[in-house]
Amino acid sequence: MGDLNADMEKNTPPYTAWPAQPRQKWSKLTTWLAGLALALFLISQYHGRHVSFLPCRNKDRIDDWCPLPDAITPSGDGLRDSSHLMGTERHKLQAERLGTAVQVPTESFDDNGEVDEDPRWKTFDKFHQVLEELFPLVHSNLERQKVNKYGLLFKLQGSNTSLKPVLFTAHQDVVPAGSHAEWKYPPFAGHYDGTWVWGRGAADCKNVLIGLLSVMEDLLSQSFSPKRTIVLAFGFDEETGGVRGATRLNQVLLQQYGKDSFAFLMDEGGNGVKTLGDFMYAYPAVGEKGYYDAELRLTVRGGHSSKPPPHTGIGVFAQAIVALEDQPYTPVLPQWSPFRRALECNAKYSPHSVQPWLKDALLHDSEEVLARRLGEVLTADRWLMQTSQAVDVVTGGVKVNALPETVTVMINHRVALHESVDDVNRHIQSIVEPIAQKNGLQFRDLTKADSDLVSENSTLLAGTVELRSGQLLPPAPVSPTDNRVWAVFSGTLRSVFETSESGLNKTVVPVGNIMTGNTDTTHYWDLTRNIYRYSPARDGTRLDVHATDERMLMEAHLEGMRVYYDLIRNFDGLEDE
Repeated sequence: MGDLNADMEKNTPPYTAWPAQPRQKWSKLTTWLAGLALALFLISQYHGRHVSFLPCRNKDRIDDWCPLPDAITPSGDGLRDSSHLMGTERHKLQAERLGTAVQVPTESFDDNGEVDEDPRWKTFDKFHQVLEELFPLVHSNLERQKVNKYGLLFKLQGSNTSLKPVLFTAHQDVVPAGSHAEWKYPPFAGHYDGTWVWGRGAADCKNVLIGLLSVMEDLLSQSFSPKRTIVLAFGFDEETGGVRGATRLNQVLLQQYGKDSFAFLMDEGGNGVKTLGDFMYAYPAVGEKGYYDAELRLTVRGGHSSKPPPHTGIGVFAQAIVALEDQPYTPVLPQWSPFRRALECNAKYSPHSVQPWLKDALLHDSEEVLARRLGEVLTADRWLMQTSQAVDVVTGGVKVNALPETVTVMINHRVALHESVDDVNRHIQSIVEPIAQKNGLQFRDLTKADSDLVSENSTLLAGTVELRSGQLLPPAPVSPTDNRVWAVFSGTLRSVFETSESGLNKTVVPVGNIMTGNTDTTHYWDLTRNIYRYSPARDGTRLDVHATDERMLMEAHLEGMRVYYDLIRNFDGLEDE
């Protein structure tokens, strides 16, 4: 996993000036530089196409911000252009495929039991049968492996085993649909109105799963035989953490391929494609915030409520909750933050669509001052710079005339990339411990290794407040955006979206960003450094995800298929470094 700052320092060369050299040494230096330039040019050629590497970035030069990759269109492999995936007939075919997949209610629940014990998992048997019927070529030509009964691994073996495989992932499960009466169309009808497919999972993320399998079916119909192995991995409990699905799939992939064995991994997620004037910004997520549930548990002596103390246990925790919410985490925008790169792109190419002071602030403001100013105007995006905290569960008391003896508070955190779970624990302790002491309570941090030690004076106190760790996940490592894999990945995005109907006469700017939520990629960190969380769809084409009336615009679904299709072809023609 490693330290993010250390990783960035390793991957980013220092910006140092050339030292003064005697005149007679310049001829050797010039020869060396010419040789280096020639070597870089040669290794960046494949199939007659040039892949440009992103230059070293000088944060003090606006011209160096946000270099654009070359648009890369596949050629020379005898396959049809990805534009053939668009059109009326394909539109109808994909609406039928996606609608059929939505009709199978693959809901996952927080209280699901094991796959062999809980009958609610059996709906996935039906879903697998539907996939077999929809994609006969995939099931007859790819090796399929079931992992923990319902996890799916597909492999199309490449002819060149020296090339790292590519890995595409998605999940089969959906969140529960809630009250069906609230939906415009029944959530598992897979209704197609001529433009949208409606239903639970239509946009999260059966659109991705069906899109990937449809692309493979199309390639196989053209007798596609890859040089580079292609792997598809589909979990079945992403919406509840991926413990039974992606975790087990990862174990199998590590056994079969080893660590750092894939060229890249592409999963759902990201921030789509947003249009600002003549520029379209494609935002794959190259990092994810961490996840941490902290529990505060207060234990005091009970008694009759006719003789209460100044503050009951609930009253003490009411003070603590107010204090925590009055002292939120500080937003910070580090120089290495992917969100900072996205802002630099916006400021450079769409200056009239951002705050007029942004460009100057990116150059001169401190990381804290800039984040604070941005947080005041970008209320949603402040969470890309700041650890969030939400008091979501409070329990305590069993009877109205009995003083509560135990009170529990659950606080959910999404940990910013520049912070850690330890930082969160220290923050909580700094606020809650003084309140506990003021009320005669002992504070105990049970998240530490020596947390089983109890103070000798604890028996003299009225009770305790304990800090305990719940589910936790550190922030994800940031995937690099200065290597050849990113150049091909982002160049493919440019090629596809600039040739889509909505992108004609526009420039597409691919730039990595951050996700505030988590995907199944949290289980796959050891497989590759190049992890891109990206559902390739324009803004406003995936609506009401996790909500009533979820739906997917079919034109955007087809555009996303073009991305998968061209990525497979471009990477099949690329020699590994």
